[in-house]
Amino acid sequence: MPQQSTVTVAGQVIDVLTGGSGPNLLVLHRDTGRFGWTALHAALAKTHTVIAPALPGYDGSARPEFLRNVTDLSALVGYLMDELGLGPCAVLGLGYGGWIAAEIATRSPGRVTRLILQAPMGTRPDEGLIFDQFLIDAEEYIAYGFANKDAYEATKGIYGEERPRVIDSNREMTTRIAWKPAMFNPGIRHLLPGLKSPALVIWGDGDRIVPKSCADIYAAAIPGARLAVMPGVGHYADLEAPDALAGLITDFLK
Repeated sequence: MPQQSTVTVAGQVIDVLTGGSGPNLLVLHRDTGRFGWTALHAALAKTHTVIAPALPGYDGSARPEFLRNVTDLSALVGYLMDELGLGPCAVLGLGYGGWIAAEIATRSPGRVTRLILQAPMGTRPDEGLIFDQFLIDAEEYIAYGFANKDAYEATKGIYGEERPRVIDSNREMTTRIAWKPAMFNPGIRHLLPGLKSPALVIWGDGDRIVPKSCADIYAAAIPGARLAVMPGVGHYADLEAPDALAGLITDFLK
């Protein structure tokens, strides 16, 4: 089981789960929250020390009142990496967390040795649109991210009785910092070609939230990046196919 701790960064208390052993791997969660210590975390912890913070303003971490954009959020996560003494390490970003991971890599490339982006938000798609989650309620949005209904049903116990409050609060935080423009930074695609770290971009062909063109942009812009497509998997590949996703990640990190 992971160890839970809190770390204070720039006056903000951040909740952190840590488990496993081996090289450090920072895992950044989606806009809907961390969802606890998932099967993906556990699978990756077999070969790595997995560090899974609740991002500032999400789940159990303090909400910084000053925070109004994802670039500043990525700076706080960078400070967290320093406070934890992670040193340069691999970073995995899931969905919205992929955007944050890309912001860290472009602003502070020395912190990131390898970059893994699964269904990353953060860049404006050339084709299609990042789904507007505010067209539906928060629980419907989570369900929409799954290609497999049974996999979604299996997640309903996460957060327990507090689930409606937690996911609504997480959505409010996303609105504060990622809504204008909606779920992307127009400048990031122009910064990606400067990255030197090896990168893997992963997308599920059943993803109805992030269009493939977002993954294509990241894979094309980052020098030497590889794109892997997971068949029959939606946006929540970490919850739908954790072993398959972990296999792609650990193979890349070898």
